Amino acid sequence: MRKFIHAITIIGGIVIILVTHACSKDDTPQLHQERLEIGRALLEVQAPGVAEILAYYTDDIEYHDPIVDINGIQEMTAFLNQLITDASPNLVTIVEDETLIGDIYSATWTMSGDFLSVPYQAKGISIFKFRPNSSQVYYQRDYYSEGDIMATIPSLNEAIGGFRMYYRCAVDPTFDCPLPPPSESTKSNLLKSQNKISNDQLEVGRQLVEISGENWTNVLPFLESNYEYHDPIVNIYGPDTMAIFLGRLFAGSSDLYTIVEDETITDDIYMATWTMSGEFNGAPFSAPGMSIVKFVEGTTQTYYSRDYYTEGDVMLGVPELSEAVIGFRNYYRSAVDPTYVSP
Repeated sequence: MRKFIHAITIIGGIVIILVTHACSKDDTPQLHQERLEIGRALLEVQAPGVAEILAYYTDDIEYHDPIVDINGIQEMTAFLNQLITDASPNLVTIVEDETLIGDIYSATWTMSGDFLSVPYQAKGISIFKFRPNSSQVYYQRDYYSEGDIMATIPSLNEAIGGFRMYYRCAVDPTFDCPLPPPSESTKSNLLKSQNKISNDQLEVGRQLVEISGENWTNVLPFLESNYEYHDPIVNIYGPDTMAIFLGRLFAGSSDLYTIVEDETITDDIYMATWTMSGEFNGAPFSAPGMSIVKFVEGTTQTYYSRDYYTEGDVMLGVPELSEAVIGFRNYYRSAVDPTYVSP
């Protein structure tokens, strides 16, 4: 555990940066370790352990993923039993990176198994919020791409495959697009250097997440020569390729903006939840998501970032694809959501 951490609070529009010890007066080393273990246990739970981990949730637990919203321990109990015990009995989740600051635990993970006998693998990220001075979780949100599951279902794989090709053609400079090239109407709107960016990793991490058509060039100096970026569809390697990717992304989505909600920074790892809104090539959308940014130790230079969201939120704005997404979400919720009544 590092000696110091950085945290940020926004009160009435005033940004307050706090530098504190890793464990506050109330967050003792024992409680800190217990929360780490509980966070991992809730993510890595398998079918035989569902009943045991339910005790870590409060009675008013609130849970969200790209498709399902759960409120209360009774709904959560039914949801986990239907999801893990019934629909995915061989599910295995492995935690990769994790952070814990105060009452907020975040972690990235890889999940694999069968969903209703269909094999799949999905990467994701989660955030848990603990009650103050407690090991009880009252809020959980999981971010992953439902496209990873849709791609394994014969009746839906063409829709997700077509959307991923369409998206990569628009933004991925490394992709050999089979579609005819779009009309040349892109404008390179490079901004002159602004004031120096703070050396604080928290601020740089937030800028990478809240990137927009007006400021994206400002983050390029913070990308290491071995920088890599991933989202549910695109994999980018190197700052030069990232610059081309961002230029294409904002050429087709000039009004795109992202608002950070919760964030943590510890051991050179920044994680944040966010909501992105705007249009992608004329299709309006709003999508919640979560990101991880890894820095070179002790610097503001980043060598890795990954955005987690579901492309289903974008596909809903495309009339030709929305029916496939709605159909999959009905299929998924019918299997796992105890509150859902299929139309």
